[in-house]
Amino acid sequence: MHLFVVHQFPDYDNFVPIVINLKKKIESNFSIINIFPVHDLKYYGFNSLLEKYKIELIDVFKINKKSILINILLSIIKIFPNTIIKKLNRIWYYFYHKYTLFNTSQLVNLIKNKKIKSINIDESLPEGYKKIISLACKETKIKFICYRIGIEMRKDIRLTIDDYNMYDNTIIQDENLNLDHTEENEKKFIRIANQRYSLDWLDEVEVAYRYKLKEYFLNREKKKLKVLLVTRPMFSNKSWQMILEKLKTIKNIELRIKFKPRGQFRPLHTQENIINEYNTSELVNWSDVIVSHSSSILMEAIIKNKRILFCNFLFALEGKKEIKYIFEDYDIVEYVNKIEDLINKIQQFDRIKINLYDNENYQKSKKIFLERNLGNDFFSNKNIFKKEFTDIYQN
Repeated sequence: MHLFVVHQFPDYDNFVPIVINLKKKIESNFSIINIFPVHDLKYYGFNSLLEKYKIELIDVFKINKKSILINILLSIIKIFPNTIIKKLNRIWYYFYHKYTLFNTSQLVNLIKNKKIKSINIDESLPEGYKKIISLACKETKIKFICYRIGIEMRKDIRLTIDDYNMYDNTIIQDENLNLDHTEENEKKFIRIANQRYSLDWLDEVEVAYRYKLKEYFLNREKKKLKVLLVTRPMFSNKSWQMILEKLKTIKNIELRIKFKPRGQFRPLHTQENIINEYNTSELVNWSDVIVSHSSSILMEAIIKNKRILFCNFLFALEGKKEIKYIFEDYDIVEYVNKIEDLINKIQQFDRIKINLYDNENYQKSKKIFLERNLGNDFFSNKNIFKKEFTDIYQN
C-alpha cells in the first residue's frame, strides 16, 4: 500500500487524480489520510470516485487511541453556533500548525500493520508532521516522497536539492520550474504531466459537477454577465473586499466570490464559500469572466477558454514588489493596472461576444502556453507516466 497524506483542499484536489491514475495503471493499493480532520473531506465530493477505484480513506484517529478524545472535542465544538466557531481562529491555527495527532512510533505501527511502502506528502505540510514521517520512513526503510502540487505561476523559480534532502524523490508537475542538470538532480527530481489539469481528468470529474461546462453554452443567451472573483491570501482581505464592493456597483452582472481554501482553518461547515456555494471548478464552468490574481486555478480557466482579468494593481495598492508570471507574455490573461479599468472592462463586455472559442489569437497563444508549461502530453487524453515515476509505486 502507498499512503498519501492530505491536510487542506489544494493537496487533496491534486492528489486524488494522481492516485486514481496510478491505480488505473499499476497493481498496487493506495490510501489517503486526512491529518487535519477539522476539514471533513466528504464536503469536497470525491468520495464516490475513491470508492469506484477502491482507494481507502484511513481514519487518522485510529493511529493514536488517545487522539479519540480530540475527535470527541471537535465533534462537540462543531455543534456550537457558527458565530462562536468563527471566533476560535487561534484554536484552529494552533491545531493545524503546532499539534500533531500521532508520533513516530504510532506511525511506524501503522506502516507495519498496513504494509505501507511509501508515504507521499505535498511540500506545504506542517513541519512537525514532516519530521515525524521522515523518522518513521527511515526506521521502516520505506520511501518518503514529496510533491510540488499545482502549477508554479511565477517565472524563473529554481529548485535546489538542499531543500529536498529529506525525501527520496520530489515530484514536479509542470515544465517551468528550473533545475540544475546534475546526475543527482536527475535521480531525486521526477517531472510528470500534471494530472489535475489533464483532459481526461477534467472530463471524468465533469460528470459530478452541478455546473457543467457544456451548460455554459446552453445558457449564453442570458442577459447577465457572470463574474467570478477568486481571492488570493497574498493580498489582504481589505483589498479583496474593496474590489468586491466596486464590482457590486456594476449593473446587469451576476457576481460570485470564491475564497481560496488554503489558510482557512476553521471547520468547513462555517466556510460559506465551500459549502453553500459550488466548488472552484464548477464556478469556472459557470463564469464568463474571472477576476483574480496569481493562482493555479487560472490554468483551468485558460483550458476552459474563460476571460481572465488579472488584478495587477494590487501590488501598488499594498506597496508590494511586482512579480513576473508565466502567462504575462501570452494573449490569454488581461492585466488590469487600475481598479477603475477593471470596472470599465467589465461594463463594456458583451456576454455573447465574449466567447474565446472562436478567437484565433487566443487559441493560438493558449496552445503554445499550455504546451510550454504543461508539456506535449497535456493534449493527449491518455495519462502518460514516466517509468521512473511508476517504478516508485510498483509492488
